[in-house]
Amino acid sequence: MLRLLLNLAALGAALAEECDVASAAVELLQLGQAVQQSCGHLTQDHCDPSANYICSNNCKVHTNGHDCYRPVPDVMAEHPGMDGYCYFNYTGFWVNPLAGGFEDSAVNGILGLRDGSYKGLNTGPLLKYDFEGETVYTYMDAPHYSFDDLYGYSLGFLQGQGLDPHWMQNKTHWVELSEQACTRIQEKYNFQKEELVLADWLDDNQVLAAQTLCSAGVDCTAMRADVKAKAEYHSPENCKGITHREFAKHHYIKCLLGYTNSGSDMAYLNARSCLLEGNRIGHFSECPYSPPVSF
Repeated sequence: MLRLLLNLAALGAALAEECDVASAAVELLQLGQAVQQSCGHLTQDHCDPSANYICSNNCKVHTNGHDCYRPVPDVMAEHPGMDGYCYFNYTGFWVNPLAGGFEDSAVNGILGLRDGSYKGLNTGPLLKYDFEGETVYTYMDAPHYSFDDLYGYSLGFLQGQGLDPHWMQNKTHWVELSEQACTRIQEKYNFQKEELVLADWLDDNQVLAAQTLCSAGVDCTAMRADVKAKAEYHSPENCKGITHREFAKHHYIKCLLGYTNSGSDMAYLNARSCLLEGNRIGHFSECPYSPPVSF
């Protein structure tokens, strides 16, 4: 009973942050994001406050914002050789060109998303996902775990699903593996160009988060009304769960923006987590490989 009460308390605290979608402008310097003038960048020193989550869609205040509303394949075809994360730099808080190697990128992602709610390994509530007929478990030690864990599992990028984390030390090989994964995704789902619009991808980040929480039976009624409407979320018992296809499309946009960027996403998901016995997702010291971060 004590464990249950602690889990419920932790879940409430975590979801308070997960569902906090206050449309407030956030200073770039406060987030430690330097504007790269050689890339696309914001035309002001704070994020667009009208986005459905903090700094999640800055297309209206971006130098290349006009291209946010066109299919990404068309945009990238007009800019051969361009890093899509450079061209659309900081249209969303996660859209930044890779700096350094993939292991460093993974560590930066882990630490960048860690906030005051993180208390250590397996201290968060245990989530049970009903995921298109599959049952998957994870401890939500921080709010973003609810999304990232199932996302990595769905893509097959966790340790224990065939991807060796030591391979990321060979950047060329890791990019090749990312390209192969991207090809498999498109062969399976055959996404049409009209599905691959950057502004939709940015807005849908919160929509997919709501659907992922639905798959875990989690109450997220505090989310914005427009997000819940698009996610078809009414209550934990009446909502649309996330699908493999939606997770694949989310990653495939990153493929279109450059295999280095999809490779960075793959490295982050692989470095932090693994698939354990009983279909539970483990983290850090529970896995064969653990990145150089405290846990």
